[in-house]
Amino acid sequence: MPTMTQTLAVNFPRARVWPLLGDVEQVMSCMPGASLTKPREGDRIFGQMRVKLGPIAAAFAGEGTLTMDEATHTGVIHGQGTDPKNNSRAKADVTFAVLEEGAGTRIDLTVDFTLTGVLAQFSRGAIVQEIANRLTAEFARNLEAKLAATAPAVATETVAEEVVEATSSVEAVSAPAPEPAKELNAGNLLWVMLKDWLRKLFSSPLPSGERVARRAGEGDARGGASGKSATPSP
Repeated sequence: MPTMTQTLAVNFPRARVWPLLGDVEQVMSCMPGASLTKPREGDRIFGQMRVKLGPIAAAFAGEGTLTMDEATHTGVIHGQGTDPKNNSRAKADVTFAVLEEGAGTRIDLTVDFTLTGVLAQFSRGAIVQEIANRLTAEFARNLEAKLAATAPAVATETVAEEVVEATSSVEAVSAPAPEPAKELNAGNLLWVMLKDWLRKLFSSPLPSGERVARRAGEGDARGGASGKSATPSP
């Protein structure tokens, strides 16, 4: 079972981030391509995940469980789903830890996953890692936007008719809610990776042996062009 690790950071304290992570509806709305298919039942979650890779569009529908430990600020997600159209099945175990980091919060994730069927070709190497990187980055942006939409505002002291009253009531700012996360479209992912590979290939310096051989070949070519033999006469 392949394993990946991911880390994301948000500029809000853990006291704000932790409760939101327990709200499945809010979390799913932050994940590109993810949505609930019916209401949560205890620890059980029912949803689907859509990802597009060029001409291939995958839609995994299934269920999972979410457990969270308030004392250690850690949690575990078990999930599995199937994509009948592509005859593929996915299974994942995600463990996460929510850590205080300065004034913000860091979330460390470890993902053990299995992908079988037609789409198993995307479960190895740089492709799945790049998809995970994009999903994590987009999730972090959407999570911050959702937290910012409900950021508390502390009312300051007010003065009225020579009476000063210190107030410390906290009210929610009525900011527009962020748009639902869009489907992750990695249609040009393979092409971008190919271009990066070619760029690295042609920009890499040649080994010393190849440089010597290439210079020798260039010298022979110049000698032939001038009508002189590259081999000395006896």
